[in-house]
Amino acid sequence: MKRGIISIMSAMFALCLWSAPAKATPVTIPYEFVRDESTLRLEGVWGMPTYSIEGTFSLSFDLDLGIASFDQVNATLSGEVVYYESDVTGASWTNSLEVLFKLTELESVYVSDTKIDFYLDRNLWRYPDFDIRLSITFVDGSLNMTGHFSAPVPDGPGYYLNAVVVPEPATFFLLALGGLVVRKRIYQYHL
Repeated sequence: MKRGIISIMSAMFALCLWSAPAKATPVTIPYEFVRDESTLRLEGVWGMPTYSIEGTFSLSFDLDLGIASFDQVNATLSGEVVYYESDVTGASWTNSLEVLFKLTELESVYVSDTKIDFYLDRNLWRYPDFDIRLSITFVDGSLNMTGHFSAPVPDGPGYYLNAVVVPEPATFFLLALGGLVVRKRIYQYHL
């Protein structure tokens, strides 16, 4: 009798899994820039300086809805760079990646399990390269991040981002701890 009930329950569970489509859930992961592999290069400036990037951010994405966003951006450059907020403001200086690339304002335009593309239209028809384009590619547990835009002034500098980011160490610990807890529960269930 007990074996028959277990068989029926197992069949019903399998039927539920088979008939219900898999749903992705929203995910937020904190990431950290790998300093030796993360740079911002300025082109069109004498000497074409390159700056290293360090810091953190959180990436939230939902594959079902096809959306992604940056949160809690705390990333800095190894030096200050000149930037322009628009074509009518003067030059300012910053070492903040958020100020330069407006990461929390970017809109996701393509989201998949291998790549996310972001875009920010700044609506300056005279300077179409002032719009920010940024791509993230998922590679073996890390992210490759590339992006670019140009200043809204004649012969202004171009800003080129090329970075490698990895989940923060605490994330690895939590994922490992979660795996241990699940294994312990499965082991207890089978005893």
